Amino acid sequence: MQNGSSASRYLFALLGGAAVAYAVVHFVPGAAPGAGGSTPSPHLPLPALSSLPPLPSLEAFTRLGAKPSADAGAPNAAAPAAAPIVEEVPVPGDLPVFVVRGDGSGRPLRTVFLTGSCTHPFPSVSAFRKAAAEHGGVVALQGDVPCAGKPSSLRRWSRDAAALHARIEAALRAAGAPATSDLTLMGYSQGAERAEWLGSRFRAEYTRFALLAGPVVPTAAHLADARGVVTMAAWGDARETMESGARRLRRARIPAVYMELPSGEHGHLGPEADAVIGRALDWLDAPPEVKAARSAALREKRP
Repeated sequence: MQNGSSASRYLFALLGGAAVAYAVVHFVPGAAPGAGGSTPSPHLPLPALSSLPPLPSLEAFTRLGAKPSADAGAPNAAAPAAAPIVEEVPVPGDLPVFVVRGDGSGRPLRTVFLTGSCTHPFPSVSAFRKAAAEHGGVVALQGDVPCAGKPSSLRRWSRDAAALHARIEAALRAAGAPATSDLTLMGYSQGAERAEWLGSRFRAEYTRFALLAGPVVPTAAHLADARGVVTMAAWGDARETMESGARRLRRARIPAVYMELPSGEHGHLGPEADAVIGRALDWLDAPPEVKAARSAALREKRP
């Protein structure tokens, strides 16, 4: 601050002297030429350098006129939290899985994601990794059947639900999940259909479902014991399939809602996936009476 004041005084002194000289030259009438024909000099001496304040540093000039920061003198603000990472975790005797860890809020890791046919789970999980971390994390499996004519990393799901259930249990153990029951099962496209099959055969293990852009209408027979179901679709999907599925589940007194995905193209969740899937997981984790009331209201509004 002291350097800034010195810079101000120095500049004002220079500018003031120049202004006085300019005014005398241009506005004070000069004397008539003398007998010798000479004209008095119009120039006045500038102030002596000794009368000026010491020359401030260059840093002071660069700061001159700068407004003080609102954070000046305040402790450094906390750095924003790092985005959750998607971690590749090996599974003995199987393909690796992709895991997002919880954010430390104390929620257990109990969400499983089944990707679509001939896709890799990494892009989808990356799209909603923040929402996953806020709800305890997620474990994403790869399909078990290679897709013909496609890279080896792209796989689809076989029809063996029992084998898939065993793979999920092994994946959860590898990821360090504390339990393998009362799970939330998310499935995209073909993965949504497989999630229904698992819900039908292993009802105590899979109790909450997020079915995204599935190829078939979800049925109450498969999800009779579900504690909550969210069906989702984007503009590029068969939205009526998922929306009518939620209506059928509500008619069967299964807590269910339909939500729109932000993407317009099948196979891509879109930039707003974190927010929308976060709301879906919020609803699935809500107390049973909250889900029941919401489902009843929707059932009355649109049977």
